[in-house]
Amino acid sequence: MGMTAKNMQSVVMKRVYYSYALSIFTQSVFWQGLFLGVAAILLARWLHVASILNNFMAVPVGNVPNYIYNSFTGALAQGELLTALVLLLAGGVAISVGFKLADLFVHKRTVSGLS
Repeated sequence: MGMTAKNMQSVVMKRVYYSYALSIFTQSVFWQGLFLGVAAILLARWLHVASILNNFMAVPVGNVPNYIYNSFTGALAQGELLTALVLLLAGGVAISVGFKLADLFVHKRTVSGLS
């Protein structure tokens, strides 16, 4: 009982699709994008972005780091732990993706001989 050509092609293509799916799921950028998207959705649901921007615009530029620190510690003091953790997660993933993109851009430029 041998395999027919159509049967063999079906088995091979299933393995190709599985391999492709695994190659996507093993990329760290895929997971970072997924976590950043989930964090962005949660933050958009819990926070009003326009009011945050208005609050930042009202603070003098030199006081922004102190304002962010006081807002974060105030959120923790008021029991908004989950919001603070999602904000940290989103910030960490965004910074990590930024570094990866910068690294990719630098390596691409050096490989192509533009720099």
